[in-house]
Amino acid sequence: MLTTCLAIANSMIYKFSYVLLAAMPLWLLSFHGTASAQLQIETSPSVSPSTDAAAATGTAIRPATSETTLDRQANQLNILGGQSSGGTEPNLIHQFQQFDLGADDTANFVVDPDVANVISLINALQPSAIDGLLKITSNDSDIASGAKLFLVNPAGIIFGENASLSLPANLTATTASGLLFEDTYLLSINGSVSEVELTTTGDTSSASTLTPLFNGSTGLIAATSADPTVNDLTGAPSGYLLLAAPANSAALDTLSTDLPYGSIENQGSLQVESQSTITLIGQYIQNDGSLIAPGGNVNLIATSGETLLRLNQPGNLLSLDVIPADTLAALSPSDGQAAATALPTTELAQLLTGGNEPSATQIEVSPDGSQTLTSTPPLTPAPGTVLVRGTVDVSDNTPADQLGSPGQVTLLGDQINLVGGEIYADGVGQAGTLSIGGMPVEDGFSAGYVLVDRSSILQANSETDTGGSVHIWANDTVRFYGTATATGATPALDGTVTIDAGDVLDIRQPTAR
Repeated sequence: MLTTCLAIANSMIYKFSYVLLAAMPLWLLSFHGTASAQLQIETSPSVSPSTDAAAATGTAIRPATSETTLDRQANQLNILGGQSSGGTEPNLIHQFQQFDLGADDTANFVVDPDVANVISLINALQPSAIDGLLKITSNDSDIASGAKLFLVNPAGIIFGENASLSLPANLTATTASGLLFEDTYLLSINGSVSEVELTTTGDTSSASTLTPLFNGSTGLIAATSADPTVNDLTGAPSGYLLLAAPANSAALDTLSTDLPYGSIENQGSLQVESQSTITLIGQYIQNDGSLIAPGGNVNLIATSGETLLRLNQPGNLLSLDVIPADTLAALSPSDGQAAATALPTTELAQLLTGGNEPSATQIEVSPDGSQTLTSTPPLTPAPGTVLVRGTVDVSDNTPADQLGSPGQVTLLGDQINLVGGEIYADGVGQAGTLSIGGMPVEDGFSAGYVLVDRSSILQANSETDTGGSVHIWANDTVRFYGTATATGATPALDGTVTIDAGDVLDIRQPTAR
């Protein structure tokens, strides 16, 4: 019922694959050998919640065009109008100069019932601070809206402690500078639409490449003589263009009190309807609150540098193409886009490192209880990093006699840190899937480093059916000190926990609870 497989070449650790049928918590297994001797023992950092950057922010929503209008009714700000596309899945596009929402207020997007996606482009100097309620309602009292909400701000998005959702479907928050539609049209953050050509290279091992297309003095240019408009943008975005900080913005020190440009932080309780999806895509992703999608999906995706991510999620299976910057013909924000500044000051770096040693990235505890700092790979808010200190829950509570939907959580980035994080994909029936660090079999996108600290929990258990799957991958190092279970209703129905590291696998047994 329990198997372990290690492949060792030339007395060095080049590849570790650790698999078990999860009839017991992973922490009950005492792992010994070469891998566990690599590193000194760590404990979880004693950290406090990061500063609530959104709490002191009032409501300031400023449309960038006359197509969007506002109507305040007491504490609810109704957002009307927008630019509509055609097609069978029409989009409604709003442009804003600023989008901040105070704790006592509601931002209500009022839409036609046939609108499939509400896309809010926020071309701002500062991140959006959202501490109130985000809502979508139909303008027809007899037909409910089923629209998905997309929030787009390249400078960053902060969900405060009071942030909440009342949405009929999915939420996507991203710090992309452009959205790709039908692999053909690119909608820039300033509202301009360009036609691009997405072709597959002759090398089938590489991702598609984006051509054409960029003139350094004028910005994006059309690939053909066509003059695309918002009317051409139908269906949900098929890709997200993430760019590094503009050249004329101040350089950011990743160990300073500023989060990286293009960060998304959640401190609130964001919950969507059953079988819906929460997706956060940015340069840096941090969850200190809760992300809840019963029987649905939660995707946290961080990428450093300049990248086009092509994202597709039919059902619960995530498919991702990663197109690196060197194939993008030096894409950059459109001319005239103002320089973005850093996110508001937080105490995150000091909370993680103690603030005493610039190179310190990790905490060790001495026998006397004192904490010291080391410099092995980092717990810092660097681009390409996902940090989970809160809860992610896609558990499906559908009764056993009804058809349920196993949930899926996907964490992708160069580095994944779970510090007191709790991730659940339990089910009354079939349990779900947790994918931490990448999916190398499907798309070759996997982390270099994954840390799961001793107070973190990964769980995909079933009450009446088959246990789920917990998958952890890293090209370089996995340090697993937490608990992981994927138990079924009986031992024969147990699921799997798989931990795979290309270089160093370090598994430590936490203190039993």
